This record gives sequence, C-alpha cells and structure tokens, in this order.
Amino acid sequence: MEQQEINKIIAFFHTEEPISCKWEDTWTEEEDSRTIIYVEYPEGKYVIKAAANGFTTPERVTGWVEMINNFREMGYYCPMLMKSRNGNYAEMLEVQGKSFVVWEEEFAKYSLPKNVENKPKTPDGKRFVYEEELWEFVAKVGQKHFTNTWGDSMYVRLIPVPGEKTDEITECVETFIYLIKEKAPRFIPRMERVLELFQENKEKLEQVYFALPTSVFQADTWDDNLLLDEEGHFRGVLDYNLSGKDTVLNLLFEAYGGRGRQKPEEGEDILPEYGKETRDAWHLGLLEAFKVFRKYYDFTEAEVEAATLLSRYIGTLDYGPHRAIEKYAENDNMMNQLFDALEDELTRTDIDFRSAMLK
Repeated sequence: MEQQEINKIIAFFHTEEPISCKWEDTWTEEEDSRTIIYVEYPEGKYVIKAAANGFTTPERVTGWVEMINNFREMGYYCPMLMKSRNGNYAEMLEVQGKSFVVWEEEFAKYSLPKNVENKPKTPDGKRFVYEEELWEFVAKVGQKHFTNTWGDSMYVRLIPVPGEKTDEITECVETFIYLIKEKAPRFIPRMERVLELFQENKEKLEQVYFALPTSVFQADTWDDNLLLDEEGHFRGVLDYNLSGKDTVLNLLFEAYGGRGRQKPEEGEDILPEYGKETRDAWHLGLLEAFKVFRKYYDFTEAEVEAATLLSRYIGTLDYGPHRAIEKYAENDNMMNQLFDALEDELTRTDIDFRSAMLK
C-alpha cells in the first residue's frame, strides 16, 4: 500500500498522527491481499490490519469480539479489538479496485515463541511445555461448546470454507490428481486405487461428521499466532482470521499438527516423512496428545468412532504428497513408497484412539 492509503486507514481509528508508524504487506496475492500497520501513541501501541480476500468480512470481524471475550473470561489473553471513530469494529476501504476490511487490535502484551528464550520442555523432553498448555486451551474451548452466528472456521471439513468452493482437503486432492497426471502418469492406476480408498473413507466420515460436538475456535494454532510469557508458558492467541465454528475433534487434530514429529528416517532410498517408523511416531505422538486433551475435554463415543476416519481424511492426501511428487516424480522407488504409505494410512486399523480418548 501507499502512504496515502495508510493514512486513510489510520484515520478510521485516530485523529492525531502517531509517534511512530510502520507497515508491511504480509500477503500480496491477487485474491488475498493483507497489510499490517503498527502505530504508537502516547497512550499505547496498536496494530491495524487490512485484508482483501474471500473470507474476512465485517461480520466475521465483529463476531470475533464475542470469541475474544469468551477466551479472556476463561483466563487467556487475546488482544482486544478497538472500535473505530464511527463506533464499528470493522470498516471498509477501496484500494486499487480491492475492497479491504480494516480493523484495529491492541498491541499484544506477550511474545511469540520465537522471541522467548529458554522455553521449558516437558519432563520427557519431547516437546515444549507451552505446546501441552496449548492443547489444554483448545480442549477447554472445546468443552465449552461455544456457539456463534458469524461463520465456520477456515479448517472446517467436508463443506466449503468461507469464501471458497471446497474445503482445504478437497483442494489438495484435486492438486494431487493434477500432479500425478502431469508429472507421473505411469502411476495413474495406483492413484485411482488411493482415490477409491479415500472416497470410501470420506463417505463413511460424512455419515457421522456433522453430528459431532462443536465449539468456536481461533483455529490457527501455529507458533506465529501463540503468545507466551517471559518464562515460556502459553498465555493466549492472536490473529483471528481463520477462527469460527468447527467440530472439536477436527480442531484437536489441528492443534496437535506435527508437534513432536520424529525426524524422518535418513537414506538415499527412503522417502522422507513416509517411512513406517516416522508415520508410527506421528500417530503415537497424536495419541499422547489425546491423553492430554481428555484431561480437559470429555470425548463422546461418536468422536471415538470418527477419529480414525477423520485422521485418514486430513492426514493422507494433504500437502505432503504434493511435495513428494514435485521432488520425486521421476523416481519409481520413491513414488512407489509414497503410494504404499498412502494405501497403508487409508486402511490401517491399529491406531488405538479409544484407549487414548476415553478415561
């Protein structure tokens, strides 16, 4: 953005010039443009954000306020949204043919994990303490079963995410098909087998997914959105762009992500991240996480039954196969390992979710 537009955005919230002002365009794609402006005044610092995309709307921004208040009442810190001079939590501004949604937040009083030194680890040394504290937070939010009227999270499954035509996994599957056809067409028969297994699993998941318990989450629990105190303990979250209503089980999977993932097996003939040892370690870590979650969240029988199906859905044809195909499309050994792993993950029944989820 240019200085003129920046001044207009600041004027939504302040009449005086700030003591200091700096900004950065954090996203510059045609369909997703975002800018962050940092301003300082004698009374404090603020962060003003502007987004032009298919999912950030004034209604969603206004809805975040209720979610933030819910989290703060639970004892967690989230930067508050500030009302504009017009009394709104969100304003609109046209910039170069794009409609930007603009809002202001207080400057976070805690730090991102990357800016905190000497973060304590769990007694077994497998992960940082704040990661388990994050799981506690997500589980407690799930247990509250919050509701809203302003929309689903950007990680919602089996239905289109806000502003998109499909959910994220369906987009990944479409890319997977394209890459195989374009870069490794000799593997189309194996691709079709994987897609058959994936579709069978999806159909079973669809039968139970929409009856699973829900809540309202911040949803994007990567380190860039977590806030820690000086001792390295989890205190809260920021960045609410992807937040919304979602199934609790889905967000528990998302909160675990790849934390504690074992380093992939090494070797010229081993496909990174897809060796059995690495995949088993990921599942064991997930089961450990679920044992933490269950201290604060009461899993239902329906969630136990759906866990395997949802794990397969979000953990097979995601972004990982894309990277593998891009790098190893000409290597038959690596490609066969990829398809072996995908078929195994879509059919394995040895992951004991029940024992990990039920007390």
